[in-house]
Amino acid sequence: SSECPPTFQSDPGMVVGLIAGGDAALRRSSERREDEPEGAADDFEAIGLRLNDGIDFPYFVTRGFSDDFVARENSLCARDERGSVLHDTDGNAVMECMCGNVIQGRTDATYPFFTPFGSFWSNGTTALLASTSESDRQARTRNRCNGEGYESVGLFPIRAGGVTHGLLQLNDRRTGMFTPALVEFIEGLGSTIGLLFSLRKKEEDLARQKADVARLVGVRTKELALASEKLLAQIERAAAAGDDGCADMATRLQDILDEIKILKGIVPICCMCKRVRDEDGYWRNLENFIHDRTGADFSHGVCPECYPELARKLDLGPEG
Repeated sequence: SSECPPTFQSDPGMVVGLIAGGDAALRRSSERREDEPEGAADDFEAIGLRLNDGIDFPYFVTRGFSDDFVARENSLCARDERGSVLHDTDGNAVMECMCGNVIQGRTDATYPFFTPFGSFWSNGTTALLASTSESDRQARTRNRCNGEGYESVGLFPIRAGGVTHGLLQLNDRRTGMFTPALVEFIEGLGSTIGLLFSLRKKEEDLARQKADVARLVGVRTKELALASEKLLAQIERAAAAGDDGCADMATRLQDILDEIKILKGIVPICCMCKRVRDEDGYWRNLENFIHDRTGADFSHGVCPECYPELARKLDLGPEG
């Protein structure tokens, strides 16, 4: 990386050399260090990964932070004097400090410590706190990172498709640990991780959809099986009594059995739009597909997890 500016006339900050094991690795061998994931992180004293868990974003894993720091900073939710979580006008839990700013998108790229991507970074938190107000920093900050002596602090959202799944935090007591190129690189890493989380969530949603369909089909199949047994008993009684309507009853029984067979064949469902492919090869709305085969009607509502986003779109209050 040091040869790029004189050889290719590139900007000095365009290419950044990261040494697994730190600067000391230049003078002391460390076998297989390049294969250790944590080796590349040794340049920073402390690293934390926050992931969404319900309404909060607690630490999922940390390295280098004290146990006391993690315990005090684990929850980002603002609380009232009774300990209840505070919510904004959209019904979302209010997140405190700079981590909360990044996670909830309270950033302003006109300030040098925020980026257009929505990250925060500073090579000198003491100077930053002395030269800015809480209004500049978009919210009240706890300042515990600075209180612990961390001068270089970087907070990078793990985000994809407008959804924030978590946050990557890098702290160091030394100043000047970040460069614009390094910040951009870590932001790209956050986007990649966010995409992986989005794909995993789609897989989980698809699995839940399949489970719901299987449950509905199981219930209806059981109902139809019971109905067929009753109808068969009626046919047998009618036949024994010489009733001429046995043929009609047999037809009705066959229809029920055919319906049971059709329902058992439900398998193909789109992981994106959640439509189901019918026996003729057409992709159909899930609700219509089930209704046509079972007669079941669907009552639509909004679950607690989806309500905050719907409220934002429709400008509803926290209670709707």
